[in-house]
Amino acid sequence: MSSVFSQEIDFKSIHQEQSEFYRNFIISQKDSIFQTKVIRGTVKYQLAKRVFGYDPYWSGNDYVNYQWDLLSDLCHFSYEVNPATGDPVTTHNWDSSPAIDSALAYNVKVHLCITLFSGHYTFFQNPEAQQNLINTIITMIQNRGAHGVNMDIEALPSSLGSEFTDFIKDLSGQMELIIPEAELSIASPAVNWNGTFNIPVLAEYIDFFMVMGYDYYWNSSSQAGPVSPLYSMTANYDYNFSKTISYYQSQGVHPEKLIMGVPYYGRQWPTQGQYAPSSVSGSGTAYTYRYVQINSSIYTNENKHWEPNSYAPYFAFYNNNGWYQCFMDDTYSLAKKYDQINRRNIAGIGIWALGYDNGFTELWELIADKFTKTAIPVAADTIFDTGGPSFNYYENEDYTYTISSPENTTIYLSFSYLNLEEVYDSIWIFDGTDTLSPLIGGYSGSNVPTLISSSSNSITLKFNSDNGISDAGWRAVYDTIPVSAVEEHVLENHLSIYPNPATNDVTIFFPDRNCEGQAKIRILDSKGILVNDYAIICNQDNLTFQINGQSRGVYFVLFEMNGKILGKQKLIIN
Repeated sequence: MSSVFSQEIDFKSIHQEQSEFYRNFIISQKDSIFQTKVIRGTVKYQLAKRVFGYDPYWSGNDYVNYQWDLLSDLCHFSYEVNPATGDPVTTHNWDSSPAIDSALAYNVKVHLCITLFSGHYTFFQNPEAQQNLINTIITMIQNRGAHGVNMDIEALPSSLGSEFTDFIKDLSGQMELIIPEAELSIASPAVNWNGTFNIPVLAEYIDFFMVMGYDYYWNSSSQAGPVSPLYSMTANYDYNFSKTISYYQSQGVHPEKLIMGVPYYGRQWPTQGQYAPSSVSGSGTAYTYRYVQINSSIYTNENKHWEPNSYAPYFAFYNNNGWYQCFMDDTYSLAKKYDQINRRNIAGIGIWALGYDNGFTELWELIADKFTKTAIPVAADTIFDTGGPSFNYYENEDYTYTISSPENTTIYLSFSYLNLEEVYDSIWIFDGTDTLSPLIGGYSGSNVPTLISSSSNSITLKFNSDNGISDAGWRAVYDTIPVSAVEEHVLENHLSIYPNPATNDVTIFFPDRNCEGQAKIRILDSKGILVNDYAIICNQDNLTFQINGQSRGVYFVLFEMNGKILGKQKLIIN
């Protein structure tokens, strides 16, 4: 039986799914909802990355809670195209939306999103309808004082790929002549099934790709899984956020033209078991971040778990009908994606969708922590190739990965393993912020580099793989104090820590639940002095405890069974 995952032929994206859902009962209320004032105020932050957010037509007055100084681009969703004429079925109050007025008041760029989810043959075989749409786009951007257009053309048959490319060329040329300062972007798929989108050619005519880095698992998936896995959860479904970045770069897209979309929503399925991965026993349902937060009696810390392969949190709970799993990104898993954005020099993030966190500020605070000019880099972390902790890296990769620590610190980089295809795949390490910095060394095969230290607070890795054999790749730990492989994990699959670094509380996961005898968790400080220990009950899979009041610094967590250490991890307390 083959698995059915997202973004395949009959896949309906979250954009289309929710647009169609809300259309049935929101449009008639929209005029009254939008009788709200324009928001103006002070600016606290300066962004160092682009933060592009879709403002859906059903968001009502949620925009009053947008933190405008943490948003660079607002994309009005949407102008729905009549495929027979190119005219709008509706523009959802483009001309009068106070969310747009507020964005302009804050000098946030405004984009008009054009959506076409059906009728593709009708539209792309009709030159008059295409020209009418182009004329209308240009006029609407000019009249609103907006800054660009985002083309969201989904479920496009592969047979129309060249027609789509020709349309984008035409739109780009006419916009360049009439409104050269305006930007053209496309909402592009995380997985380019059948090569429908000619990415190398499109890259020549658009300003950026807003890559929908979500819906890797969707309502009709046969297995419950993360909406946006940083790495793959299982070996038989090899698509994830990190691989998507590498794919676009392998197609010649410069990192400055990549905006990676992240989900402010999750999906929940009835499942056959408690722990991921699990087959589903019914269709999934999408829920917003806000929905999960306000239903904390269901989505509790006690039923929250960590899927270590994909770096994804999920809730598992039982009701009268059986088990349910809800995969929903949180600040920890999003932070790991944001670190990838920073280290791989990607232009920024795109949010689907603004307002889905309405009433909660932590996702805005995370943007401030990661993407503003005053953001403090991560002082210590474990880093992987794009295969993550469990799987091989990918073919045709060519990217740079820059690690930065706080100012006036030195980075110590220690590899726990390095396994690359000899000669053909390689990693190069430079002492600084880019590949123009002094070369520390180039490595291939399985020769693990010795402990590396920087002369500043930055180290850059350049990774290359060909289109042949891939291998286990690499894993390393960096810190601003000396580290060694001895201080690393003995068996990482036996122990994972979440979140890490931590501030208030921490959960330790030890997935080998069929224990015998005595098991315990020991916490040691950086000098090896025992701070605390906890007895583990057999079949218990995690332990959560408070760290409030604990001194900041580096600690070591040991998982022991019958006096034998089965896992060892570093814990950083901020």
